[in-house]
Amino acid sequence: MSNTALAQQQTDFQIISAVISSDRSPVGIDIAKVISDFVIYEHIEKAYLTARFVFYDQENIVQDMDFQGGEKLTLTLQHSEERITGNDIEKVFLIDKIDNIFKVDERNESVVIHCIEYHAFESAAQNISKSYSGAPSKIIKKILDEYLDKELLIDDVDAINDLKVIIPNLDPIEACNWLKKRVLSQSGLPFYLYSALGVNNLVLKSLDKMLTQTPLNLNTPYIYAPSVTSNDAGSQKYYLIENYEYNSGEKLMPLVMEGLVGAEYQFFNTMTGTPTKIHFDVDEDLFSPLVVDNKLGAQNTRYNYAPGYKIKDKPLSQLDSRSITQISSSGAYKQLQGSFKSYNDESASGQHRRKAIGAAVKKFVTKTPLRITVSGREFLTGDENYTIGKTIRVLFLDNTQESGEQRPKYDQKKSGDYIIFATEHIFKTERYDVNLLLGKVASVGEEPIT
Repeated sequence: MSNTALAQQQTDFQIISAVISSDRSPVGIDIAKVISDFVIYEHIEKAYLTARFVFYDQENIVQDMDFQGGEKLTLTLQHSEERITGNDIEKVFLIDKIDNIFKVDERNESVVIHCIEYHAFESAAQNISKSYSGAPSKIIKKILDEYLDKELLIDDVDAINDLKVIIPNLDPIEACNWLKKRVLSQSGLPFYLYSALGVNNLVLKSLDKMLTQTPLNLNTPYIYAPSVTSNDAGSQKYYLIENYEYNSGEKLMPLVMEGLVGAEYQFFNTMTGTPTKIHFDVDEDLFSPLVVDNKLGAQNTRYNYAPGYKIKDKPLSQLDSRSITQISSSGAYKQLQGSFKSYNDESASGQHRRKAIGAAVKKFVTKTPLRITVSGREFLTGDENYTIGKTIRVLFLDNTQESGEQRPKYDQKKSGDYIIFATEHIFKTERYDVNLLLGKVASVGEEPIT
């Protein structure tokens, strides 16, 4: 690898600046010209990004900065096509450790640093022990603003607007993740709280929204076609799947053992002394309503659970594989002017059922994860320049198709509309790629996607 900087290459992106600074060093050092490669990681279950940078230490940067594991790295990044518009992406990281230092040649060495988004460090240094009231999504928004100076984009309306809680000595991100468990859509689907590369705010978005949104690439699906290479695909090269890993384990038994297919739930109300008992049926409570409400998409009709499974002539979902007991309450905060729910308050069996639905769907959506590698061109530009929580359309050609057949056949199991759950943004000297971790709750039906 040459010492030419990424910022100086004719690549899909440009590093505008990458400034390392600390309270001990009054003048920051811009390492943009000596970065050889870097990776930025996003995950739908994390409210912060992580990253790894490799740079040439030609001027004793490590020595001059006196690295101690608390330095800032402010990265300003731009897609090559956005140089006219000036649509820059800026992220502030904490350098939490030096992963490695290795020799390149007689006079130079490379440094590998691991980074975490700076507000995660700010969160770890604070503690919350106070009460809040209102919708849990709004409480999360208030905490992020009050403690981390972070804006929150709330994408959908949660089902609860009268919650009262006392944060039990948690740091801000821990508190938000704790509250997130109480944020459910009207249909019982969960919300995810995450950070994304392309936007500065955090995002709180429901799975409901993710299932019903239009794929980013509706007219240009990502295609895996072994006979086509990026060299002869023309403009379509940006939509070719370069590599994939399909973990088709279809692990049903662990879901059964966790009570996510069929189970008896008992909720014991500590205020009244009475239990509420419900049976959770994954087909009737989760998948059938998704089909009725058209939340699987017109073409994703074969969902990730076949209702035909039977044990001793009885549908699997109607059996109680587990009996799950949980403590709940009601009327903990009664007031003259209305009342608030406590964290565990529920007043009806339907509200308890939403909890079971939320727990089950989060497992089923990642039951058969797909990993693909594609060009990063579409994930660093424009108004839609963030990946997590978005939906993309993916097509796999059926490898059994005869060469003379005119109409393409698709692998119906792997093809479909997927939600992006995690991303590795891989920036190298010669190119920018992304590894995407995808999940879905249904596969393509009998009709092929066109």
